Amino acid sequence: MNFKKFISLSVVLLGAASVAFAAAGDRNVYSVYSDNFNGTHYGAPSSDADSVEFQLWANQSMKGETKTDTPIEGKSYSRLTNGTPDPTHQIWQYGGGGYASTNSGGRHDMSGYYGGELKFYARSSNSNMVNLRVGVKLAGTEEIMVSLSSLGFSANGQWQEVSIPLTSSTDNRITESNLATTNYLFFFNLQQDSYVVGNSIDIDNIRWVKSSGAEFSVVRKKVSDNSVVSDQTAPISFSEDTFGVGWVVADQYLEMDVDGDLSSNNWKVRAFTSNDIKGLYNIHDSSDVLPTAWRISCSTLPYTTYSSGAISDYNSLEIGENWSASGEVLYGLYDAGKVRVLGEGAKTWYPWFFVTANGDTSEASVIWQNVPGSPLQSGCHTFENTDSGGVTTQYYDALTDFYERKPKLFFACDTKKAKATKYTASFIINLSYE
Repeated sequence: MNFKKFISLSVVLLGAASVAFAAAGDRNVYSVYSDNFNGTHYGAPSSDADSVEFQLWANQSMKGETKTDTPIEGKSYSRLTNGTPDPTHQIWQYGGGGYASTNSGGRHDMSGYYGGELKFYARSSNSNMVNLRVGVKLAGTEEIMVSLSSLGFSANGQWQEVSIPLTSSTDNRITESNLATTNYLFFFNLQQDSYVVGNSIDIDNIRWVKSSGAEFSVVRKKVSDNSVVSDQTAPISFSEDTFGVGWVVADQYLEMDVDGDLSSNNWKVRAFTSNDIKGLYNIHDSSDVLPTAWRISCSTLPYTTYSSGAISDYNSLEIGENWSASGEVLYGLYDAGKVRVLGEGAKTWYPWFFVTANGDTSEASVIWQNVPGSPLQSGCHTFENTDSGGVTTQYYDALTDFYERKPKLFFACDTKKAKATKYTASFIINLSYE
């Protein structure tokens, strides 16, 4: 029997003390390759202590590519495929590489994970790929590697979790002091006698783990400059001069972080009110309710991306209502600052959703989740949305800020019908996993 575990934070639009997680050794889980968990920073400058890059060794034949069809975690996984060797380098008919530190010191201090595990998922239908050797590389030439076959991996075409104990019992060179000079956080190679052109292996969700427990943090930040709010117990608030003007965004938002090796990687984060009222209500008259909505984003807002010198996507905090021609049905809340190329209008995108109430466990309350093998149902998203024709569709926010995998939860309310000066609501932000 599976038991569902819950970690909840109660916030009063909003209020409960939260803790921000530090990088590397201070985390329970440090991600090497993940779409949801924090750790390494790809493409970051060398001044960033967490900067890494993916490397395949020169003059060798293994090829690497990113795939998105059926990941075990997040939206993508890495596929390693044996290519045709260069005829001038037949002696080098094997493949290898890894995730290398590119920071100024050329290493990561992973000593805090001694006694823990290096975990990842692998999948292959080719029996020779069970001979792939995996492990880590320390500064210098120290390679600490084991064969997948010795870890119980079999080529059955299914995702399997693989774990390398980070203890001296695995290799007497694994010591706390040696791990302080880790150069490659994940290292692999396939020897010549196992090399078959065209054979491949998939790798996903590589992470260093020192705790099986999970922690969930929510940190309040200012919309104006994305700085941390000094008083993390203070409610999220709306500026007084916004009352009566229509849909407005709160002055603060919530930045979330999951730090834990969640069992089976099947988990959800939901947001809903702790009462039966779907919005902010008048503290003197609970029947006087202001419509309230939320939006999840994997990046800070607003943000703009460019393609061929032209703006292709603009994500704002401007909100518009799209009503039916009769004015009786509200199709949805769209991003009024949204601009797309090819003549598409703003009313083609609806990232804002009305809050649900009293422990709602429907998909409408899902704000962030991972569904193994289903990339379109993983990430910052919800299942429920409605286009201008009243058709329910799915919306999700692809991860755009790869430095930090910390979704941002924004709130907005419609103030044009406000009758009082103070409205309130309590919300539960709930992480559940099996």
